[in-house]
Amino acid sequence: MKFRTSSAVVLFFGFLLPAYPAELPGKAVYDKTCLNCHGKEGKGDKMLDNFYKVTIPRLNSKYVQGKSDAELNKIITAGVRKMEPVEMGAPTLPHRQKITSEQADEVIQYVRTLKK
Repeated sequence: MKFRTSSAVVLFFGFLLPAYPAELPGKAVYDKTCLNCHGKEGKGDKMLDNFYKVTIPRLNSKYVQGKSDAELNKIITAGVRKMEPVEMGAPTLPHRQKITSEQADEVIQYVRTLKK
């Protein structure tokens, strides 16, 4: 009986823990859209900063993590300053489609796992 109780507790609390980042649906979208500029762990890349002549926001920073989900969704779907609205796939692909608000929400959920 003790085993069943502890198993039930583990199962219950397992649902409260966030999913492993690699399992989040937003990671797949992130890898296809955001990875090239923001890097594998959202830490950015100084070479890309120099190339684009702008400091690309570090997704693990307090600045980005302090923004609301709604603010991040607007940035992703509408763009801001030099960043255009995010589109799926590599920039060289023809007929790329803008990321949907739902996909942006999934990416945001993944980005929240990158905080320092």
